[in-house]
Amino acid sequence: MRINNDTTSMWAIRYLEYLQNQQSVLSKQISQATIPFNTDISASVISQKLRAQISGYERSMYDVYNAIGMMNVIEGGLNSISTNLQRMRELAVQASNSTLSQADRSALQKEFEQLQQQINRTSQQTQYNNIAVLSGEVKNYQVQTGPNEGQNMSITIGAVNTSTLSVENLNLNNMENAQNAIRQIDKALEQVSNNRSYVGATTNRLASAARELSNTMANITSSVSNLTDTDMARSMMEFIKAQLLTRSATSMLSHSNLSRLSVLRILGA
Repeated sequence: MRINNDTTSMWAIRYLEYLQNQQSVLSKQISQATIPFNTDISASVISQKLRAQISGYERSMYDVYNAIGMMNVIEGGLNSISTNLQRMRELAVQASNSTLSQADRSALQKEFEQLQQQINRTSQQTQYNNIAVLSGEVKNYQVQTGPNEGQNMSITIGAVNTSTLSVENLNLNNMENAQNAIRQIDKALEQVSNNRSYVGATTNRLASAARELSNTMANITSSVSNLTDTDMARSMMEFIKAQLLTRSATSMLSHSNLSRLSVLRILGA
């Protein structure tokens, strides 16, 4: 029995169109390494939700690293103030010597005052993103440490200057004042040290949150990849198979008197 030439030709043409569409889809998968949405709808829906979570994690990581940057600036300012206080204490110890002349004491006092002014300048000029971080502007500063509601932490840094440290009115004009300056500066150094401990602990918490966000985001990204990425080996095999079938169907068009069995054999049925 012979297959009608027109019927065979029409069937082969339709089959060629199907194979060409299949090759187009496979080619796109291979080039983009993703499964089209309509190929696996459930996986695609899940992947879309996961991608939304990834965006939330990315934003949280930005906020956390932004806060870490701010804490590093604060630490730098506090370190500068601590250095100035330590120098002020050295001058106060020198001024506690009763053998100093008035000229010596006056020279110590001038440097002492310059250090006081430097502390206030540091307080005013230590800024992060236009926030004067040592002037009391960091109050209940909220940092989003996760993509969901309630995943945040609050940061508060009080003003640090000669007034809040109680060293504003100190002087080295006489031995008694110098002794008093030593006591007040020791308290001020302790206050600054406490602030630095808070900053250090907060920075560690933020760094831990950043690591957790990074690990979670990596795991979610891997899940999205598993759901949507193409099995390259299988796709390449299907692509090559489609190419071979296309050649077979094309060849069939040039032979209109093939038997049905031969046609089915060519098409791999």
